[in-house]
Amino acid sequence: MSTKRAVVPPFARLVVGPLLLAGLLGCEIVAGIEPRRLAPEAASEGACMEMTGAGFPDSATRFCSDGASAVSCDDTSLAAGQDGHVLGVLPSYTEAPFGKSEGGGVRDEILDLVWESGAAPAPVSWEEARARCEKLGGGARLPSRVELVSLVDYGRDGPAINPSMVEVPTSSTDLYWTTTTAMDGVWVVGFVDGSMTSLDRTLTARTRCVIGPARVSCLEVGDDGETLIDERTGLVWQRVSTPEVGTWQGALAFCASLTLGGASGFRLPSIKELVSLGHGEEEDPTPAATSFPDGEGRFWSSTPVAAAPSEAWILDGLTGRIDHQPVMVKARVRCVR
Repeated sequence: MSTKRAVVPPFARLVVGPLLLAGLLGCEIVAGIEPRRLAPEAASEGACMEMTGAGFPDSATRFCSDGASAVSCDDTSLAAGQDGHVLGVLPSYTEAPFGKSEGGGVRDEILDLVWESGAAPAPVSWEEARARCEKLGGGARLPSRVELVSLVDYGRDGPAINPSMVEVPTSSTDLYWTTTTAMDGVWVVGFVDGSMTSLDRTLTARTRCVIGPARVSCLEVGDDGETLIDERTGLVWQRVSTPEVGTWQGALAFCASLTLGGASGFRLPSIKELVSLGHGEEEDPTPAATSFPDGEGRFWSSTPVAAAPSEAWILDGLTGRIDHQPVMVKARVRCVR
């Protein structure tokens, strides 16, 4: 089994290690919760210089498909290289204070964010959601789309989130606001399956506030000129995607055979890894789309859909929207290692 390239910071290894072993044994992984009171630090100007390549939280629950039906992830011969075959940096969460409260939060040790852990209140407008977060104090804010997707577990369905981390309301189909604007509104994420859509900001959705430094673009061109290195996650990306369009199985096979700058070991990225690039994040002054010469188009991920095994997740490189399509649909490919 291949592994996702990630450098785990020392403070996370004691927590992540046992979870990695559980994943390799095929057990369901539930992130552990340990008490912690450390307050989040403010973002520094040299944020990229301080990046350690800690990775991006992977979906802890493994789910695999042969392109038609759900199959065991232990059989790596069926659609080899898909998300469930590749073990990434698993989520690590500890209890933490939130805003003015003594508790009520969980710290994501990978992204250095503290999330509101209680069940979200009734749906409100976007402006009301922003005001609610500010009222909580401590620098609480609405999360970006990338940050909110980091909570999704694409190996689960209804809801696609680990309930041991944060509570979800009875109606798991509710949408959650982000701070990321779209051409026709604001992006929202649904935790029934992890999909996203845009809403007019006068409509209503639920709120999950977060505290911590905002993400910045940390992409650098590799020495070979053919790759981009994300200093934030430690992932090495194919800079120019393949001009060919192919099916999901074809995309998996293409990345497995790719060699760039004399290096092999590439694979098709998971949907969460694709989202981590920040395509369409207008808040970032140097969005990922400007670092890739061919950011437009739809790109396959290695993640099959838990509720529909004959489909897989796709990212729109122009807008950053994620959706799922039948595995026989053709799309572009950007590999990673």
